[in-house]
Amino acid sequence: MMQMDNIQQLLEKFYAGDTTPDEERRLKDYFLDNKCVDERWKKDRTLFRALYATPHEMPQGVSARLEATLRRLDGNERRTAARMRTLWRRIGSVAAAALLCVALFFAVQPDTSNTVADTYDNPEDAALMAEKTLLYVSVKLNRGIKQTYAVRQEMGKMSEVLEKTFKTNN
Repeated sequence: MMQMDNIQQLLEKFYAGDTTPDEERRLKDYFLDNKCVDERWKKDRTLFRALYATPHEMPQGVSARLEATLRRLDGNERRTAARMRTLWRRIGSVAAAALLCVALFFAVQPDTSNTVADTYDNPEDAALMAEKTLLYVSVKLNRGIKQTYAVRQEMGKMSEVLEKTFKTNN
Protein backbone atom coordinates (compact mmCIF):
# COMPACT_ATOMS: atom_id res chain seq x y z
CA MET A 1 0.00 0.00 0.00
CA MET A 2 1.23 3.49 -0.79
CA GLN A 3 2.25 5.85 1.95
CA MET A 4 0.12 8.92 2.64
CA ASP A 5 2.86 11.42 1.72
CA ASN A 6 3.45 9.59 -1.56
CA ILE A 7 -0.26 9.85 -2.43
CA GLN A 8 -0.28 13.55 -1.68
CA GLN A 9 2.77 14.13 -3.88
CA LEU A 10 1.30 12.10 -6.72
CA LEU A 11 -2.00 14.00 -6.49
CA GLU A 12 -0.18 17.33 -6.66
CA LYS A 13 1.75 16.13 -9.72
CA PHE A 14 -1.49 14.77 -11.26
CA TYR A 15 -3.34 18.09 -10.92
CA ALA A 16 -0.31 19.96 -12.26
CA GLY A 17 -0.28 17.63 -15.29
CA ASP A 18 3.20 16.29 -14.54
CA THR A 19 2.48 12.62 -13.78
CA THR A 20 3.76 9.75 -15.85
CA PRO A 21 1.37 7.03 -17.04
CA ASP A 22 2.79 4.71 -14.36
CA GLU A 23 2.11 7.26 -11.60
CA GLU A 24 -1.43 7.80 -12.87
CA ARG A 25 -1.97 4.04 -12.88
CA ARG A 26 -0.79 3.83 -9.26
CA LEU A 27 -3.18 6.59 -8.23
CA LYS A 28 -6.03 4.94 -10.14
CA ASP A 29 -5.33 1.59 -8.51
CA TYR A 30 -5.18 3.16 -5.05
CA PHE A 31 -8.48 5.03 -5.37
CA LEU A 32 -10.38 2.23 -7.11
CA ASP A 33 -9.16 -0.68 -5.01
CA ASN A 34 -8.93 0.90 -1.58
CA LYS A 35 -12.20 0.83 0.38
CA CYS A 36 -11.06 3.07 3.22
CA VAL A 37 -9.60 6.20 1.70
CA ASP A 38 -8.46 9.02 3.96
CA GLU A 39 -11.17 11.67 4.50
CA ARG A 40 -9.11 14.42 2.84
CA TRP A 41 -9.07 12.47 -0.45
CA LYS A 42 -12.78 11.60 -0.73
CA LYS A 43 -13.29 14.08 -3.58
CA ASP A 44 -10.21 12.76 -5.35
CA ARG A 45 -11.54 9.22 -5.05
CA THR A 46 -14.85 10.37 -6.58
CA LEU A 47 -12.95 11.94 -9.46
CA PHE A 48 -10.88 8.83 -10.14
CA ARG A 49 -13.92 6.59 -9.96
CA ALA A 50 -15.71 8.82 -12.46
CA LEU A 51 -12.72 8.77 -14.79
CA TYR A 52 -11.74 5.11 -14.61
CA ALA A 53 -14.36 2.93 -12.86
CA THR A 54 -16.65 2.11 -15.77
CA PRO A 55 -15.96 2.34 -19.47
CA HIS A 56 -17.97 5.03 -21.20
CA GLU A 57 -19.84 3.93 -24.27
CA MET A 58 -21.53 6.07 -26.86
CA PRO A 59 -25.24 5.41 -27.34
CA GLN A 60 -26.20 3.86 -30.65
CA GLY A 61 -26.86 6.30 -33.46
CA VAL A 62 -25.12 9.28 -31.84
CA SER A 63 -22.60 9.53 -34.64
CA ALA A 64 -25.26 9.52 -37.34
CA ARG A 65 -27.41 12.08 -35.50
CA LEU A 66 -24.40 14.33 -34.94
CA GLU A 67 -23.42 14.13 -38.59
CA ALA A 68 -26.99 14.93 -39.70
CA THR A 69 -27.13 17.90 -37.33
CA LEU A 70 -23.81 19.24 -38.62
CA ARG A 71 -25.02 18.93 -42.22
CA ARG A 72 -28.24 20.75 -41.35
CA LEU A 73 -26.34 23.53 -39.56
CA ASP A 74 -23.93 23.86 -42.47
CA GLY A 75 -26.86 24.29 -44.85
CA ASN A 76 -28.45 26.91 -42.57
CA GLU A 77 -25.23 28.90 -42.42
CA ARG A 78 -24.85 28.83 -46.18
CA ARG A 79 -28.38 30.16 -46.49
CA THR A 80 -27.56 32.81 -43.88
CA ALA A 81 -24.46 33.85 -45.84
CA ALA A 82 -26.55 34.12 -49.02
CA ARG A 83 -29.09 36.25 -47.14
CA MET A 84 -26.31 38.51 -45.91
CA ARG A 85 -24.99 38.98 -49.45
CA THR A 86 -28.51 39.84 -50.62
CA LEU A 87 -28.93 42.26 -47.73
CA TRP A 88 -25.65 44.02 -48.56
CA ARG A 89 -26.67 44.28 -52.22
CA ARG A 90 -29.95 45.88 -51.20
CA ILE A 91 -28.21 48.28 -48.83
CA GLY A 92 -25.76 49.20 -51.58
CA SER A 93 -28.61 49.79 -54.01
CA VAL A 94 -30.46 52.03 -51.56
CA ALA A 95 -27.27 53.97 -50.82
CA ALA A 96 -26.58 54.45 -54.54
CA ALA A 97 -30.14 55.67 -55.12
CA ALA A 98 -29.88 58.09 -52.19
CA LEU A 99 -26.57 59.42 -53.49
CA LEU A 100 -28.09 59.90 -56.92
CA CYS A 101 -31.04 61.83 -55.44
CA VAL A 102 -28.70 64.11 -53.46
CA ALA A 103 -26.57 64.75 -56.54
CA LEU A 104 -29.64 65.58 -58.62
CA PHE A 105 -30.99 67.86 -55.91
CA PHE A 106 -27.80 69.92 -55.89
CA ALA A 107 -27.51 69.86 -59.67
CA VAL A 108 -31.03 71.27 -60.16
CA GLN A 109 -30.74 74.00 -57.51
CA PRO A 110 -30.42 77.50 -58.93
CA ASP A 111 -27.11 79.23 -58.33
CA THR A 112 -27.69 81.70 -55.49
CA SER A 113 -24.07 82.26 -54.57
CA ASN A 114 -24.07 85.76 -56.05
CA THR A 115 -26.91 87.01 -53.89
CA VAL A 116 -26.31 87.36 -50.18
CA ALA A 117 -29.29 88.21 -48.04
CA ASP A 118 -29.67 88.41 -44.30
CA THR A 119 -32.68 86.57 -42.94
CA TYR A 120 -32.29 87.97 -39.42
CA ASP A 121 -31.95 91.59 -38.42
CA ASN A 122 -30.49 90.72 -35.03
CA PRO A 123 -27.19 88.74 -35.03
CA GLU A 124 -28.04 87.17 -31.65
CA ASP A 125 -31.24 85.68 -33.09
CA ALA A 126 -29.27 84.34 -36.04
CA ALA A 127 -26.67 82.76 -33.72
CA LEU A 128 -29.41 81.22 -31.56
CA MET A 129 -31.14 79.74 -34.63
CA ALA A 130 -27.81 78.39 -35.94
CA GLU A 131 -27.14 76.78 -32.56
CA LYS A 132 -30.60 75.16 -32.49
CA THR A 133 -30.13 73.89 -36.03
CA LEU A 134 -26.72 72.41 -35.27
CA LEU A 135 -28.09 70.73 -32.12
CA TYR A 136 -30.95 69.21 -34.15
CA VAL A 137 -28.54 67.91 -36.79
CA SER A 138 -26.26 66.51 -34.07
CA VAL A 139 -29.11 64.64 -32.36
CA LYS A 140 -30.26 63.11 -35.65
CA LEU A 141 -26.71 62.19 -36.63
CA ASN A 142 -26.04 60.52 -33.25
CA ARG A 143 -29.27 58.53 -33.55
CA GLY A 144 -28.16 57.26 -36.96
CA ILE A 145 -24.69 56.42 -35.66
CA LYS A 146 -26.20 54.38 -32.78
CA GLN A 147 -28.28 52.38 -35.25
CA THR A 148 -25.23 51.81 -37.44
CA TYR A 149 -23.25 50.66 -34.40
CA ALA A 150 -25.99 48.18 -33.44
CA VAL A 151 -26.01 46.76 -36.98
CA ARG A 152 -22.20 46.49 -36.94
CA GLN A 153 -22.33 44.52 -33.66
CA GLU A 154 -24.87 42.09 -35.08
CA MET A 155 -22.75 41.65 -38.20
CA GLY A 156 -19.72 40.96 -36.01
CA LYS A 157 -21.62 38.28 -34.07
CA MET A 158 -22.77 36.63 -37.28
CA SER A 159 -19.23 36.71 -38.66
CA GLU A 160 -17.91 35.00 -35.52
CA VAL A 161 -20.54 32.27 -35.77
CA LEU A 162 -19.76 31.72 -39.44
CA GLU A 163 -16.02 31.59 -38.80
CA LYS A 164 -16.42 29.09 -35.96
CA THR A 165 -18.64 26.88 -38.07
CA PHE A 166 -16.36 26.92 -41.11
CA LYS A 167 -13.33 26.20 -38.89
CA THR A 168 -15.04 23.20 -37.30
CA ASN A 169 -16.21 21.87 -40.67
CA ASN A 170 -12.80 22.14 -42.32
